[in-house]
Amino acid sequence: MKTWGQRTFWASAFLVLGLYWLQGHAAVAWAQTTPTEVIKNATARALQVLRTCRGNSPEELRARREAVRSLAMEYVDFEEAAKRSLGRHWKNLTPEQRSEFLRLFKDLLYFTYIGKVDTYTCGEEEQIRYEEERVEGRFALVKTRVRYQNQDVAVEYRMLQSGGRWMVYDVVIEGISYVNNYRSQFDSFLVNRSVNDFLESLKQKVAELQKNDRLGS
Repeated sequence: MKTWGQRTFWASAFLVLGLYWLQGHAAVAWAQTTPTEVIKNATARALQVLRTCRGNSPEELRARREAVRSLAMEYVDFEEAAKRSLGRHWKNLTPEQRSEFLRLFKDLLYFTYIGKVDTYTCGEEEQIRYEEERVEGRFALVKTRVRYQNQDVAVEYRMLQSGGRWMVYDVVIEGISYVNNYRSQFDSFLVNRSVNDFLESLKQKVAELQKNDRLGS
């Protein structure tokens, strides 16, 4: 079940891998869009890319990765995700350290999960139900359920409204929050180590992931 859930992450919850901010041209189009509509649109566009059968040459794999990354960059508030992943330690970082952490956090997510794009089987079909939307001020929760190979997986999107648009800052799969998972790991390190030690360790981890990535980028 865990392995299947990881594959489903790329089918319906790929948004956590976006590396940059929403581009200005999309802000107007999203101004009056509900959180559920944003997720529906993002998921449909992602599945269109993932279900398209391509070859497995390095060039074709890079093109597929870039297509997913280009889509994902429109939907994720990475500063919010970074703040929440660091939790109480965020306030202890200088502006320069925050900037470095944000860059490393993006790279960590990218190299941790981007390989799932390579192994996704084109032509696969998932059924996605949009079950509930909750909006409280600037925050929203969209609950979905993905059915694949006779199994159901609950996928929740936690969102924040910023600049008139809804952005994803966390994805919860079968009750497991990616932000909370990273916060637990980061907190256990920072309890007894300095921020500089933490950033150096994160830098080494990213370098290791990049080295082991089949495409190296």
